[in-house]
Amino acid sequence: MTKVSRHRRGLTATLVGAGLLVLMVPFAVMSGHPFLSPAQLWTSLSSTSPTATVIWEFRLPRVLLSVLVGMGLSASGVGLQAFFRNPLADPFILGIASGGALGSAIAFFLNLGPGSVPLWAFVGALGTAYAVYRLGMVQGMLRTETVLLAGVALNALLSSLLALVLYLNSHRLMIGAVYAWLLGGFQMSTWRDLKFFLPYWLIGLLVTAYFWRALNALLFGEEWAHYSGVDIGKVRRWILAAASLCAGAAVSVSGIIGFVGLIAPHFARLLIGPDHRWLLPAATLFAALLLLICDMMSRLILHPTELPIGLFTALLGVPFFLLLLRRTKIAFG
Repeated sequence: MTKVSRHRRGLTATLVGAGLLVLMVPFAVMSGHPFLSPAQLWTSLSSTSPTATVIWEFRLPRVLLSVLVGMGLSASGVGLQAFFRNPLADPFILGIASGGALGSAIAFFLNLGPGSVPLWAFVGALGTAYAVYRLGMVQGMLRTETVLLAGVALNALLSSLLALVLYLNSHRLMIGAVYAWLLGGFQMSTWRDLKFFLPYWLIGLLVTAYFWRALNALLFGEEWAHYSGVDIGKVRRWILAAASLCAGAAVSVSGIIGFVGLIAPHFARLLIGPDHRWLLPAATLFAALLLLICDMMSRLILHPTELPIGLFTALLGVPFFLLLLRRTKIAFG
C-alpha cells in the first residue's frame, strides 16, 4: 500500500467514523423510555418541560460520557499496544482498569471528595501499568508473553483487593449499584462526573496523539526507534502515563468496561494499517460508536431493567481476544 493510499484510507475511515458518530448521538439521546421523536427532541431542547429535564439532566451527560469513555479506553489500548509491542495489550486485560477501579473505590470510601476520584483512579492505573512493565522485563528485555501473564495475575490480585474494599464497606452500599458499577455503565452519569473526568481524559488523549511518530517507531523495536532519534525512556514514561490517565479517568465514571481498548484499535488497524497518525483518531471514533450502541442496547433490551454495558463488550471482546490469542503472529505493520 502506497503512502498516498494509506493517507486516503486513514482520512476516509476517520471521516466516516466522525459522520456516523454525529448521526448516532441524537438517536442515542432519543432512545430510552419514553422514546422521543426528532421533533420532540428539537422542541424540548429549548423548553422547560419535564421531557427537557430528562434530556438535559440525564440523557445528554450519559451519552457524552459514553462517547468520551469509549474514546479514552481506545486511546489507552492504542498506546499500550505500541508501548508493549503486544497486540493483546488492553487496560482491562492487563489489570490497569482494575487498578483504576481500586483507586476510585479507596477515594470514595475515604470521603476525599468527588474531584479526587479520577485522580486516585489515575494513581491506581499508573501503579498497575508500571508494575506490569517491570514484571514484563526479563534480563533487560520486555517480553510480550510475560507482560500478558503479569497483567492477568495483577488483574486477579487487584480484583480481589477491590472486592475486599467493597465487602468491608458493604454496610454503606447498595449491592445492586455496586454490582452494576463493577460491570460498567452510565446509569448514574451527571454533569459533575463529566466536569471532573474531562481534564484527565483530555490530557491523556493529547499526549498520546502528540507521540504518534514515536509510537510508529516503537512498533519496529527499541533499537530502530533509538536510531530514528526517539528518546525511548521519555516516550515510555509519557505513553504509560497517558494510557493510565485515559483508563483511570474512564473507570472513575463508568466502572470496569472491558475489551474496548482491544476491539476498536484492531478494527481500525485492519482497515487503515498501523500508522498512528490515523490509527488513533479512527480507533477512538470507532470505540465511541461501540460504547454508544452498547449503552443504547443496555437501556432498551430489558426495560425497565438496565443491563450493564460490560456484559455487551465482554460478549464481543472475549471471542475477539481468543481469536487474537490463536494468531500468534499478528502483523503490526
